[in-house]
Amino acid sequence: MIRSVRRVFIYVSIFVLIIILKRVLSSTDQMSGKHPVVVIGSGLAGLTTSNRLISKYKIPVVLLDKAASIGGNSIKASSGINGAHTDTQQNLKVMDTPELFLKDTIHSAKGKGVTSLMEKLTEESKSAIKWLQTEFDLKLDLLAQLGGHSAPRTHRSSGKLPPGFEIVQALSKRLKDISSKDSSLMRIMLNSEVVDIELDNRGHVTGVVYLDKEGGRQILKAHHVVFCSGGFGYSKEMLREHSPNLVHLPTTNGKQTTGDGQKILSKLGAELIDMDQVQVHPTGFIDPNDRKNNWKYLAAEALRGLGGILLHPITGRRFTNELSTRDAVTMEIQAKCPKNDNRALLVMSHEVYENYTNNMNFYMSKNLIKKMTIKDLVQHYDLKVTAPELVDELKSYSDVNTKDVFDRPLIINVFDKDISAEATVYVGEITPVVHFTMGGVKINENSQVIKKNSNDVLSSGIFAAGEVSGGVHGANRLGGSSLLECVVFGKTAAHNIAKLY
Repeated sequence: MIRSVRRVFIYVSIFVLIIILKRVLSSTDQMSGKHPVVVIGSGLAGLTTSNRLISKYKIPVVLLDKAASIGGNSIKASSGINGAHTDTQQNLKVMDTPELFLKDTIHSAKGKGVTSLMEKLTEESKSAIKWLQTEFDLKLDLLAQLGGHSAPRTHRSSGKLPPGFEIVQALSKRLKDISSKDSSLMRIMLNSEVVDIELDNRGHVTGVVYLDKEGGRQILKAHHVVFCSGGFGYSKEMLREHSPNLVHLPTTNGKQTTGDGQKILSKLGAELIDMDQVQVHPTGFIDPNDRKNNWKYLAAEALRGLGGILLHPITGRRFTNELSTRDAVTMEIQAKCPKNDNRALLVMSHEVYENYTNNMNFYMSKNLIKKMTIKDLVQHYDLKVTAPELVDELKSYSDVNTKDVFDRPLIINVFDKDISAEATVYVGEITPVVHFTMGGVKINENSQVIKKNSNDVLSSGIFAAGEVSGGVHGANRLGGSSLLECVVFGKTAAHNIAKLY
């Protein structure tokens, strides 16, 4: 009898042990990473994450994007990428520190956002620039000081390519080369719209659901997924929900920028943060041949950082500090310029042209900037100022020995001291445009998505980087920090996935 009881006890113990082992093995298998990491979105955040996973950690990646081409909005970034205490700054004898960068970021955020994310952004900015320079041989040897910055820290290269295009091209080329040689290590799938994430009953990722080019529903097996799907600045539906006062404004965002990641993750239980904080960039170009087009080319902030000024389109006079934060300049345009089109004139000297030649030539090829004399400027835009009066206005701005009337902190590439009505200037019409959504899914310092009403992560296998996430910029993003965010948090996502893989 005793032997029978012992035998039953042993059998039961073995049975329980088998169940426990199965669960442990199942959990281990779930996190073993036998499936590639799925990265959603091919902007700089997605490209950074993918490159880092493959090159540093040798982890296979499938890169999905619903668009037909790589790059997202990152490819259009035309001012540059921020970094503090970088080699470039030291070579150019620019005094800057991560602490000063953080102070500027917090000031611009206006009490919104998550300070620990801002600390990470600014502290790791130097290593982000260094990574791009050493890993991809990008020069990033020139600097501009944009609105809200205490020092020149927005990096771009001295070559012919705009910074966003140059960086995206370098990172995407690396991935395309790897993909062509080893599709088991890198697969790029365009025209593939992600619509859902499959989770098991323990909240582990098991698959990514997407629609192929023909609209067919497909599933990729996966244990780790990184959302790099961008913001929602093109979606009138989401703007109407979160920031209805901006629905009427044009946008610089591509058609793919519809908040897909925010919608999917919110449905899964992710926390959303600062969704009503939508950045209106003060300067989107008005195409004189298509004034009503809802989509606008961005007039890069570097145009003002390098010396461009804003004139009232009727009086022909300056009316604001062009290097205030983006929200402040926008409010000045909306308050002081004509209400019917919120239009202002962006006027630049020949020295600005020489310092930003390739970008300026591109804008001029699109008829967004015109080269003209001051006399022609007055006549063309029917200004209420005379040509001699406008000359005096430009001379007043160019006098670097006197305090600027609008407290502009940086007066460079000014108009020639011998300027006359026949002098050449470069002019474009601009208007405020929906540009960037600071809000998104809440993440922690590990790029993990946070669960709603909790400090816990949504799932150990779900990460986010770039504009899809919120909390990094608060109420107002500093120019040059969008590309930086993509690199810093993309690298972070890859690092933490590698620890789980």
